[in-house]
Amino acid sequence: MSRPRLTRALPCWKAHSVAERLTPTVIAFTLILMVGVFARTWQFGSLPPGLFQDEASTGVDAYDLGHYGIDHNGISDPVLLVSFGSGQNALYAYVLIPFVYLSLTPLTVRLPMLVSGILSLPLVFIAARKISNVRFALLAMFFLAISPWHILMSRWGLECNLLPFVFLIGFTCLLYSSPGRGWFAVGCVFMALCLYAYGTAYLAVPLFLVLAVPILVAYKRVTLRQLLAGGLAFSVVAIPIGLFVLINIFHLNTLRLGAMTIPRLPVRPRFEDMAAVFGPHPVRDMASNFKATAKLLVKRSDGLIQNMVKPYGYSYPDAFPLAVLGGLLLIPLGASMQVPERLSVLFWLVASLATGIMEPVNINRLNLIFIPLILCTAAFAAWLYEHLRPLFIVGMCALGVGFLLFTRDYHGAAYRHKADSTFFTELLPALRYASETGSNPICVTDQVNMPYIFALFEDPINPGDYLSTIQYANPQGEFRQVKTLGRYAFGLDNCDASPTTIYVLASEQPPEGGVGYAVRKFGDYRVYTP
Repeated sequence: MSRPRLTRALPCWKAHSVAERLTPTVIAFTLILMVGVFARTWQFGSLPPGLFQDEASTGVDAYDLGHYGIDHNGISDPVLLVSFGSGQNALYAYVLIPFVYLSLTPLTVRLPMLVSGILSLPLVFIAARKISNVRFALLAMFFLAISPWHILMSRWGLECNLLPFVFLIGFTCLLYSSPGRGWFAVGCVFMALCLYAYGTAYLAVPLFLVLAVPILVAYKRVTLRQLLAGGLAFSVVAIPIGLFVLINIFHLNTLRLGAMTIPRLPVRPRFEDMAAVFGPHPVRDMASNFKATAKLLVKRSDGLIQNMVKPYGYSYPDAFPLAVLGGLLLIPLGASMQVPERLSVLFWLVASLATGIMEPVNINRLNLIFIPLILCTAAFAAWLYEHLRPLFIVGMCALGVGFLLFTRDYHGAAYRHKADSTFFTELLPALRYASETGSNPICVTDQVNMPYIFALFEDPINPGDYLSTIQYANPQGEFRQVKTLGRYAFGLDNCDASPTTIYVLASEQPPEGGVGYAVRKFGDYRVYTP
């Protein structure tokens, strides 16, 4: 008799347990996550259209490292990629290897960035919960979920945009540091990995740690033993990139550490070319950079179609003043239990601003600043909820409308049309069509940025088969232009006017030589097959 009663009671117990777990916090968290995932995945395979040259370069290097153990410049396991000559950050390429190993496509190149963008949402909730309370955490997560900057960043594979995610992991680990736990050392490892994600971290990460770690020690969140372990972990991970900086500043020879290569770049490194301290007028340049940074933050725009959708910029209107007010609210004036956490957010802001002073900015170069700005905005919104709730409700409704309008405009035909030229839409299908038409020589337009990297992306070739014959138009240039590579030539002036040559052109026409061509159109590009 008891067994049937137990069987009937079990579903009721399960339903009760699920109902108990569906708290308002869980429901709100789930809804915000769904909104964030939707904004980043809807039409992910086709928006943005085409492929950017930096994405193509990272994808080719990841493919070559996975298959041949060298990048497309022939360097084995480099700590920084040579790329077009002046260097490209390597961390995203190594993350990419398992994604592109079997299939090198725009979608696989962008997939890790999408994953990092989605994972950032619960991660910022976890960090914000430690800084304040659940309401603040939900607001921070919501603001990140609908952030125009973060949505665009998550949908394409610009390697430097991995930095905010890696820094956020390290930042969160440091927030949860306490005696008896290993989070401090883990945070130091991720902070060191930031140095491989983007060159702005060379300044931002050490500055942040110099400001934040003494506070953690003073408030007994980190013991001396943990401090030594974290410093050792950071040093072990950071030493190779530190050696890279020294080798290239002092023009030393390329160094091998086992399978790892610390390359001397063939031209002046980009970090040195961009940083004001290496220029002839450092003080004047830093003042100019500071003004440009302030202008970008206030106007929310850098004018680059890959970084923003007009009129939204990196955020919705009036967001920056609210972030400033929220930053003031985060200043711990009393004996708050969250003094290290609140100060850590402000130290993150200071470190990010320092990078804006050191080099000319656009949205992706200043990408480290936007998450702490969102945390500051959440602090002001939480204050507004407590003190002026009707205004809070109006503001949240306005944000919701802004998000809907942004989504409409981002996915609209006008934005796609503007993005076509930046992302060279339909160039890859044109190159694929040309490469599949026999073994003819192929002449590719030079009216795109770095056309050779798109040829390698669509037709992956073992670097050992072309590096001995590759020809550069400007071997010492910051961005080396390739004239010929294998059966490919780039720019009509560098092409063999053979009657068998296939042409992939933009606005140009193939040379007149009595040869008739079958013409096939791919967006702004045409393939001329003799």
